[in-house]
Amino acid sequence: MDPDAVAKAFVDHYYSTFDANRAGLANLYQEGSMLTFEGQKIQGSQSIVAKLTSLPFQQCKHNITTVDCQPSGAGGVLVFVSGTLQLAGEQHALKFSQANLCDTVDLIGVIDDINFAIRFVSDGSFK
Repeated sequence: MDPDAVAKAFVDHYYSTFDANRAGLANLYQEGSMLTFEGQKIQGSQSIVAKLTSLPFQQCKHNITTVDCQPSGAGGVLVFVSGTLQLAGEQHALKFSQANLCDTVDLIGVIDDINFAIRFVSDGSFK
């Protein structure tokens, strides 16, 4: 398993799907998956997708600045992403950082499980 290849495949798929059809992310999560969103912990595929699809914006575009990854001790890949999120109709983009723990099913990097945390930052500082 090449962690860089897994991270690239994950980032490309996740953010293009998030921007186009957040409900399409459901197959990336399992019932044991956890989303931590601005301090709120949400568990399970259906609950996570419900949260993501209920965000107060319909259209957005992620611009990825950095992708860092490393193998996890459990055979998966830890992927850290930072960048900006441009919302439709807004002049200024929001800064974000997101950590994902991806379990791989096989050597081509199919994502089986994700733990996800995100913080939107409007003033350039991390929460």
